[in-house]
Order: sequence, then C-alpha cells, then structure tokens
Amino acid sequence: MLVDLYLDGPFGQWILNNVNARDVGHVVTTDAALERYASERDFKVFLGSPRGVSFQNQTIGFSGHYHRVFSPDFLSRYAKMYNLHPGFLPWGRGYYPVFWALWEGTPAGVTLHEITPGIDEGPVVAQTQVPYSAADTGATLFERVREAAQRLFLTHWPRIVSGEPLPTFPQAGNGSFHSKAEFIALKESAPISTMSGVEVMRLIRAYSFPGYSGLEVQLGDRRYEVSMRVI
Repeated sequence: MLVDLYLDGPFGQWILNNVNARDVGHVVTTDAALERYASERDFKVFLGSPRGVSFQNQTIGFSGHYHRVFSPDFLSRYAKMYNLHPGFLPWGRGYYPVFWALWEGTPAGVTLHEITPGIDEGPVVAQTQVPYSAADTGATLFERVREAAQRLFLTHWPRIVSGEPLPTFPQAGNGSFHSKAEFIALKESAPISTMSGVEVMRLIRAYSFPGYSGLEVQLGDRRYEVSMRVI
C-alpha cells in the first residue's frame, strides 16, 4: 500500500531516510530544503499547504512535524490519516508540547494517533511517556522525545504500509492545549517580577533550545544566560 507523507523539518528528513520511496505516494512539505532532499531521493514531492494539493491522493496519509492544520474537507479525502505528535496526549495538544510539559509540570512524550478535525484530539494508536527532571532543558527533553518518536515510527510504519488496521483507544481526560500565540506571548511578557526564582529558572530551562550551556534566553525585556550541567 502506498502512503502519502506530510513532512517538515529535520524529523521529516529522518523519516525519508527510513522509508522506501516505493511505499510512498507523494511527499508534501512546506520546507523548500526538504522538497529538494526528497526530489534527490526519487520521491514524488509537492511543495505547499494542504489546500494547494492537487494530486490523486492515496488511501492513507501520515503527518510528521508538518506545519499546517488539515481541514475536515481535506481529511475526508483519506480513509485514515495518522500523526506522530511530540506530546503525551491528551497532554500537550497544539504547539510546543515539550515546552509546556516542562513549564507546567505535565506529562511529556510522543503519540501516534489518528487525525480528526479537532487539533490533536484523534484516537490513540500508541504512545510513549518520556520522563524528565529539574535538570532538563527544552533541548534535552526534546532530544529524548524525538528518540521515542523514532522508535514509535519504526515500529508502526511497516504495519501502516502493509494495510494492517491499527487498533485505537480514546484519549483519557481533558489534558491541555496551547496555541503558538500563547507560547510567544509568555516569552515576550512573562511576569518575571512576580515570579519566584524557581519559577524563573524553570521558565528559562523550558525555553532553552537547542543548546545545553552558555545559552542566552530572552524573556520580555530581560536576557538570561543559561549555564547548567545536565546530569
């Protein structure tokens, strides 16, 4: 069975390195560099957003770090669409789930789920919770979440391309949802003056991408230099 891939960024490139072009209908990306990378490896590739897709789609679609939201009309083109989300759903719906896990002290992880019209609300195929500690930064936790996502993909991709029906279960509870605007607003106008020192350091760690030490983080009108040893 051929599967259409919707991919962006480094994780999208990793996926292309771990699939056979003969198993893929089209690769759709908003990333010009990834488009070139896919073309050089003999994938049929389309650069743009879902609303601009004009090719004959396959029965199954798969999204990995793709930077667009799929409309209900678009989803109806597929019998199933799956997404590999870097959050432990229902916690971490929306944007930057690794950041919000560190900042709010909620579960972190990765989830393979069916895509439905509600953002990151679809039933779960499989998920892995990734533990973290007070020593973690956004960068260190994201790296472990990415490794867990790679393992989940390698386990389930052969089943998807074989056409095997994947059992699912509903997400448990309400969890959390955050928009990109919330992420930016907190970074630009965090109430630093009313926060404890522990809260300020946790916020700095959560925003610390991608370095591990000597990293500068801008919060509102203040700049902080992060120097820590991760153990």
